[in-house]
Amino acid sequence: MSQYTSLQQNRAASGSRAASSGFTIIEIMVGLAIGLLTLLAIYQLFATSEGRRRTVAAVSQAQSAGAMALFSIERDIRSAGLGFASLDTTYLGCTVTASNSARTPVTFQFPLQPVEIKDGRELRVMTGSSGNMFTGARYNASANGEFKMAKSNAGFQPGDVMIGTNDSNSAQCLMMEVTKGAGSTVTLPASTTVEAYTGVEHKDTSYSSFYTNQAVQATRNGTSNNILDASSTSLGEGVIFSLGPKPTLTVWSLQDGQLTRYNFLNETETARVAVAQDVLIMAAEYGYDKDGSGKIDQSDEWTATTPAAPELGRLIAVRVAILVRTSQFERDEVTTVNPRWANGSKEFDLSAVSSTGDTNWKHYRYRVYESVIPLRNTIWGQLP
Repeated sequence: MSQYTSLQQNRAASGSRAASSGFTIIEIMVGLAIGLLTLLAIYQLFATSEGRRRTVAAVSQAQSAGAMALFSIERDIRSAGLGFASLDTTYLGCTVTASNSARTPVTFQFPLQPVEIKDGRELRVMTGSSGNMFTGARYNASANGEFKMAKSNAGFQPGDVMIGTNDSNSAQCLMMEVTKGAGSTVTLPASTTVEAYTGVEHKDTSYSSFYTNQAVQATRNGTSNNILDASSTSLGEGVIFSLGPKPTLTVWSLQDGQLTRYNFLNETETARVAVAQDVLIMAAEYGYDKDGSGKIDQSDEWTATTPAAPELGRLIAVRVAILVRTSQFERDEVTTVNPRWANGSKEFDLSAVSSTGDTNWKHYRYRVYESVIPLRNTIWGQLP
């Protein structure tokens, strides 16, 4: 009996030691391996999900940037030419001499045309701000900062900015500030009688603005203010156009992946502001009715080079393309060919603009936004 009891006690002690000894090293390693595999699967799932989330976010951001960039440019171009759309095509492209004492440099020049494309990469869009559909008025004499009008000075209010052409020199134009015009009065000499002013004055003086009813100092009538005046062989005849109080010559360009703009009439490029980011390339072309068909239906009617006369007077549209790139760098190559524009007839050379090598551009996603924008003011202004 005692022998049987002793055997049971030995077995119980052995079982107790086995139960208290824990997992073996093999069991622990198997458990760790399973845990690591589980963590790896979770990490891979998270990495894939996060990568897709970043891609979707980057694509969405780029799409918003592209849509905003194209919308802003398109809206600006649709207003191009307002105030001088009826300009005789003889004067299109004339060199405008302008002054602005609030700008540095004060004196500057630009060609008179609704839209100018520089190097196929920069857009300049000029438009007036007048609330009236003004078609221009003829003057038959110009001297000492004053135009003698052939008929009326209606539409020229003190505070307006205007552009004048010269019959004797179609290549030369002048931008001025109206200091006296429609609604202004003059006191006749040796009399207290006040009469309506019939001319258009542009002098470097203070005047009462029609728009603010406050005294202001003219800033745009500088040292070149007399280039349209009479000479020994001419009375100084031509046409003047009102651009309203706040005309713009908007310069659209790219800077460090951002679409920027500034008003060339009042500012220089140091004042540029960003409109949209992630914009890699902007391209533009003139569309003109070369064959007189009333539409752009030939491939040679699209060009990035400013057409010479008479084609410059036949501009009816501008084609603009915006290429945006996502900010997300993809591990794999996701773009294998250059994106195309102009209905697929032209391509953007991405290898030429890559700052990190010729092949890294393939690791980004791209979107092209393109539109053909009619120059409606020019079209309407040239109608007979």
